[in-house]
Amino acid sequence: MTMEVRGKPLWTRMAVDSAGSARAPALTPARGLRTGLAVLDLGMVGTDRSRRAVPSAGATHPSECYVLARDDDGATGVYQIDPGRRICQLVGRGPQLDEALCQAALAVPEGGAVIVLATRPWLSMRKYGDRGYLYTQLDTAHLHMNLVLAADSLGARVVLRRRPPGLGALVEEHGECAEIHSALAVTALPGGRGAGAQSPGWSVRDARAARQQAPHRQPHWLERICWESLVTHAESAAAGPRTGAVTLPLTVRRNGTAPLVPQSAFRSRRSATGFAPGTVRTVDVHGTVDRAISVLEAVPTGDAPLHTTLVLRQVDGDVREMAWPDGLGVRRTAGLSGDSVTEAFMGQRHLAEASAVLLLHAPTDSLIDEADGSGLWRVLFRAGALAQLVYLEAARRDLAVTGVGGFDSARWKRLAGLPDTHDVVYAVAMGVETPDVPKLDRLAVAYAQNERS
Repeated sequence: MTMEVRGKPLWTRMAVDSAGSARAPALTPARGLRTGLAVLDLGMVGTDRSRRAVPSAGATHPSECYVLARDDDGATGVYQIDPGRRICQLVGRGPQLDEALCQAALAVPEGGAVIVLATRPWLSMRKYGDRGYLYTQLDTAHLHMNLVLAADSLGARVVLRRRPPGLGALVEEHGECAEIHSALAVTALPGGRGAGAQSPGWSVRDARAARQQAPHRQPHWLERICWESLVTHAESAAAGPRTGAVTLPLTVRRNGTAPLVPQSAFRSRRSATGFAPGTVRTVDVHGTVDRAISVLEAVPTGDAPLHTTLVLRQVDGDVREMAWPDGLGVRRTAGLSGDSVTEAFMGQRHLAEASAVLLLHAPTDSLIDEADGSGLWRVLFRAGALAQLVYLEAARRDLAVTGVGGFDSARWKRLAGLPDTHDVVYAVAMGVETPDVPKLDRLAVAYAQNERS
């Protein structure tokens, strides 16, 4: 029997095209590109280079990164980044990039760079189904926040844009099945950092000739099906919010003030693989959540109606003595059993002993009312950004933490006493970490829809 997929022989679809496979010429990165790579080294690439600096559901990392920077001749180039292999490829150059930046209300700072994030939802959807689109947005918001804070910790000033127009050409290689998520313009790093460095470990090459010789890549058939199943496809996403560029508040800029998050936090952040029985100090949970919410208010993340409720199960200390952040709901549930937590987390037994759970929830109407999906997008953007801050702050207190996207929203509403009109969009579990074990969502079928192998 001949194996065919959509009328084409399977082997033909699988065969690797060798056009343009010759090694691309190496480039010496100019100052602006070195600035961008310095930020990516801290905010995107894991310190041991074997893991990413941000979490991702199922380790799918459904996003792509581009850097726009000027070369020594003053021309703007766009570089596609492969952080796992530390490869940086020049894929375009010319005045059309400056025109695209103008439409996005951005410009490449002198000696700086513009870092652009794009999403490819199918990388997550092929494992998690429809809910993979939510994970795509949460994961990319994690990365966006991490890059902003990394640039800040290195001493740069940052201009932010959410879903900026005009930059869609950067993702044309994958047709219509990708969309621009956000962009940040980073100024040159002070004291020469990033300017004189030779971007150690990065391979920087000119890939333009190879890309022109190779045929235009078409989206995989599964990628196209995933994209077509989304309400927030390319056409409707273009109708999303187009807010003006925003800068970080003056208190955040590098005028001798301390960074929002120290560099040590980026190097020590990690996702817990599970929790062991035991209690954590209330002061550590309080400090983590309080500081995360405080920093979130200092970095523009939009006006999404995101609400937070902290469920405390096994903590050591008087909760009533703490001055919790305004708007944060706190529920003490010492009698909540591990079985109940497991059921609320869709059978994920490694989370049963979580000492505390931060629930991020929003009015259901805000998640479904807008036809273009912009309401849901804004909520997920803010939720992912806050969760990343919890990760970074928890690392400073040796508190184990992991983000959880697979849960029973209705059950958590009952357990935490949330309003009936709200739905949980994300949860962040904290506690005492178990010894290293493989994360279950990397090995098994998605828990998000109660599908288990």
